[in-house]
Amino acid sequence: MKIALLGAMGFVGQAAARELAARPEVRELILVDYDVRQAKKLAKALSPKCRYAMADAGRVPELERLLGGLDAVANAVGPCAEYEKGILMTCAAAGAPAISIGDGPLSESDRREVHEAFRRAGVPAVPGCGLLPGWTEILSAHFLRSGGERKLGNMRRFLFLSPDRFGGYSFFRRLARTPQRGPAPAPPGAPGGIYLETETGDLLGLPAEGAALFRRIAGLDVFGAVGREFAAAFLLWLRRSLRGMAGTPAAAAGVVVPAGDGFETASVTDPDGRLAGVTLARAALLLAGIRGKEKGLLPLPGLVGREEAEMIAASCGARIASGTVQERP
Repeated sequence: MKIALLGAMGFVGQAAARELAARPEVRELILVDYDVRQAKKLAKALSPKCRYAMADAGRVPELERLLGGLDAVANAVGPCAEYEKGILMTCAAAGAPAISIGDGPLSESDRREVHEAFRRAGVPAVPGCGLLPGWTEILSAHFLRSGGERKLGNMRRFLFLSPDRFGGYSFFRRLARTPQRGPAPAPPGAPGGIYLETETGDLLGLPAEGAALFRRIAGLDVFGAVGREFAAAFLLWLRRSLRGMAGTPAAAAGVVVPAGDGFETASVTDPDGRLAGVTLARAALLLAGIRGKEKGLLPLPGLVGREEAEMIAASCGARIASGTVQERP
């Protein structure tokens, strides 16, 4: 397989690069990033089958020249709200199957437009292949015994992270731009910490030791776009001050749905922060394997089944758990 990895030098991109470079079915891996010096250094360190290229993800001509003859494109460029749709549309125009990390669902209009572009190209694509969205959808589809897909309207999703070990600059930009309603109870099956409810109803969890400092920094949002950029930079700079207690995982994600008199939960705990990158890499291989068999946008759980999800989690030392609880989330 010949695969291009966009955003190879980001937090998720580097984990995906190491996973793809180690896979025997990958014949050629192109590490694409604006920071071409670091991409060159990583390519040389990983494998002779790795090449590198410079591209600005926001410039269509720069991407177009890299997309010919590929079996799949793995997109780890962020912030996804700024780049994801454009990258997907460019891949569709080049006839390249694409999978994108995503940091939120595409709007319905964008989703229809992207789906139609890939359908006309005759190749498949999968958006939202991270922890949330991504693993939350895998968990709801494959690990809720009561059938989470039938209860999406009542489902609560959560993402827990330790800022000292999870995420890069674009991820912190996303956090700084995420409106928050205020504190919320910790959901069942989630690591202990302070949880904030976002305007979408999802829950964002942080280690209790750094939550207050995080909220003060993220509060720079009141100063507009400039404040949000400063907030992201401060979060990245002070991330070591936001660490949790010993044993706190780098990240975790999960879903909670009503089930009888209680609630059913499914979660994945990522101790080292590698799960999102490894999932993107493995899903790219699966996507390349169905080229010619599917077209248009596909749901991630349709590509990554329960058995594949368990293997991906095990390869990262991540733990999947599910069950029923009586406490209210």
